[in-house]
Amino acid sequence: MLVLNVKRDVMRVYNEIAEGFDHTRGRPWPEVDLVDRDPVLDLGCGNGRHASYLESKGYRVVCADISWGMLMVAKKRVRDLVQCDASALPFRDSSFGTVLFLATIHHLPKEDRLRSLEEIRRVLKPGGRLIVSAWALFQPRFFGKIPWMLLNPLRGREFGDLTVPWHKKGRVYQRYYHLFTRSELESLVEEAGLKTVRSYGRSFKYRWFAENHVVVAEKV
Repeated sequence: MLVLNVKRDVMRVYNEIAEGFDHTRGRPWPEVDLVDRDPVLDLGCGNGRHASYLESKGYRVVCADISWGMLMVAKKRVRDLVQCDASALPFRDSSFGTVLFLATIHHLPKEDRLRSLEEIRRVLKPGGRLIVSAWALFQPRFFGKIPWMLLNPLRGREFGDLTVPWHKKGRVYQRYYHLFTRSELESLVEEAGLKTVRSYGRSFKYRWFAENHVVVAEKV
């Protein structure tokens, strides 16, 4: 039931905040420039900013997201859109040269994180590349939440689970996140049968702390 509730709530929140999200997310992440083979699956595509950038470079891109509201926003930028669950991809085996999975896996409940990476491995071509990122656990804005998260096992949740608010027109929408350590993300990728090629931290605000962990892996 927890899995269904998390998915339902994440989808509902992003349906409702889609337009506001779009207004604050315009530039693509630098990781998009790591793409060097297509077709590309932009999984958890959000407002389509990464797919639009890649299409301008000549790549063939399919946008996929669980949120219909986000896909309607992405429709302004890109053409190939699919609503789906990241843990049950509606694509044939070995369909994509690259899968972008940016800032999405941290919204998935525990049971679906490994399953989503296994699905990505299935739809990647041999030698295909995964580029996955997740919010980092040990960053200054969440230091005050650590004592609270230590009590998560008593609530039936994991250490690293929390909700992050999004404010819109006087309303507050709570978004589920699981914050990762880099080794946790690397281990999950390896457990899914993918080979890590590169792993590093990405920060947009802090000098000494990573806000995101990034793993680049290949299907061998």
